Amino acid sequence: MPDQLHAVRNGIICACVTAASILVSRPIAEMGFVDDWSYVKTAFVFARTGHLVYNGWATAMLGWAIPWAALFIKLFGFSFTAVRLSTLPLAMASVCLLHASLVRFGISARNAVMGALTLGLSPLFLPLAASYMTDVAGLLCILLCLYLCQRALATHSDRTTILWLACAALTNVAGGTVRQIAWLGTLVMVPSTAWLLRKRPGVIPAAFLLWIGSALSVLACIGWFERQPYALPERIIQGPVTGAMLGHMLAELLKALLCLALITFPILIAWLPIKWRLSRSAVTRIACILAAMGATSIVLVNKGSLDHRVMPWLGHVIGTLSIFSSTGEMLGSRPVTLTLPMRVGLSLLVIAALLMMGEQMLTKPWQRKSPNVVSLREALWVLGPFTISYVVFLLPRALYSFIYDRYLLGLMPFAIILLLLLHQRWIALRLPAVTIAALSLFGLYAIAGTHDWFALNRARVAAVAQIRVSGVPVTSIQGGFDYDGWTQIEAAGFINDARLRNPANAYQVNLTPLQLPDRCRLDFAEYTPAIHPEYFVVFQPMACLAWSKYPPVRYRTWLPPFQREIYIQQRPAIPESYRNR
Repeated sequence: MPDQLHAVRNGIICACVTAASILVSRPIAEMGFVDDWSYVKTAFVFARTGHLVYNGWATAMLGWAIPWAALFIKLFGFSFTAVRLSTLPLAMASVCLLHASLVRFGISARNAVMGALTLGLSPLFLPLAASYMTDVAGLLCILLCLYLCQRALATHSDRTTILWLACAALTNVAGGTVRQIAWLGTLVMVPSTAWLLRKRPGVIPAAFLLWIGSALSVLACIGWFERQPYALPERIIQGPVTGAMLGHMLAELLKALLCLALITFPILIAWLPIKWRLSRSAVTRIACILAAMGATSIVLVNKGSLDHRVMPWLGHVIGTLSIFSSTGEMLGSRPVTLTLPMRVGLSLLVIAALLMMGEQMLTKPWQRKSPNVVSLREALWVLGPFTISYVVFLLPRALYSFIYDRYLLGLMPFAIILLLLLHQRWIALRLPAVTIAALSLFGLYAIAGTHDWFALNRARVAAVAQIRVSGVPVTSIQGGFDYDGWTQIEAAGFINDARLRNPANAYQVNLTPLQLPDRCRLDFAEYTPAIHPEYFVVFQPMACLAWSKYPPVRYRTWLPPFQREIYIQQRPAIPESYRNR
């Protein structure tokens, strides 16, 4: 039908815009990107031998993403770029599926395009889509499950409804092997959808059998993964819990909420223009809260403890796009584009939009419904239990460690859907022009930031090559976290992680980093005993290291400062008095 063809065309356009944005960023560098060096090695071994071999770093099962990448290796030959290219179709399919789901939820054509591009041009999604990380593949499985559940809700045939639910469960069982959190689709989303369809004959018994079969399949896959050598299955309960840890967990959850608001800000910003509709008391409350936060920010700036208390709040991907000066992958501090005052201002904008939406929720009747919008109750039944379960599985991370921003990728589509539904029900059927402006700025920043990240990595490859020309072995060079991971695997076969249990006694304590001063110890160095660094690639000259004969490597970026350079230093000479101890 014309409307369906129009929706399909718009979805394909959104996917193509996303793909073009990824390719424009020039995501080419023959080294690792975040953790994907480990997964690339597994894909390379599979393409060569047909065996799925882990190397001591993957906590994700990887599953079907390995033979999928191996196909690209067979077609184009082995390179990091060829393997990363396998993520591009998955990213396009994810954006297309989100657009289709938005349309099926009754979101208008214009708003559905804005929602799909909010994902596709996100500074969280775009860098991951240019990598071989498993986050995008896991998101694709979740979105496919959602779409199939929507098809089950829309059909009028009882038999076809059961068939769609079976497709959702079976594809999610297979798809979840890439990233275990995606199994919440078959374990939670499919039963939630079946409950909405419980009055149809045969749905509940079929859903029960599907859940039992899915649960048994998931347990079998987890059991297999735990038996694999050099795999790192994560434990939910990792030790005793203290009051301080609970406080840390609540703080991490709050930062996760704010970060989720940030990555959906192109839609959330649509609540800012409604300030003229709010009551005087509501405006006063919001103004007082923002003023208090602004004053607190000034105090924390003076104490030097504000960096991770303003946007992007969580680390790992967004903060590396010229936002955080210290990101841990190399020694020293990297140049930043968004200064602390700019980040404070954007943080206050995000919080202001959240507060205005909260005031709207308190004053608008929930039963109000605009034309062509599905029941909010139906949407919440499909999305709510999954979202709650997803957050529950984030709790151990928040309790024992930190929540990374990329963990929010699985929640981002549902936040987009909910925001668009609420906007159409309560405010207007069309998002305001400010949404297009915000989306454009976010997209341009994501493209430029991704480009600059890969430009830095190309400079790191050039720096290491410059050292190796002199005959220095790669195991004598510290190129940074995502360079050294590959070096360690190539030299020793696995990462020296204390969590390794299979094979027994594989982990060995590495004391080599202790030979350097604290400021010159890379956190990842203890995982790489095969590397005995004599030369170091660093963001800035380190006083605890000596100058080398190699000149800095300069590279250009699309975000200011546009001219950047990285440095090559060497291990300082050990004093004779210290050497004789």
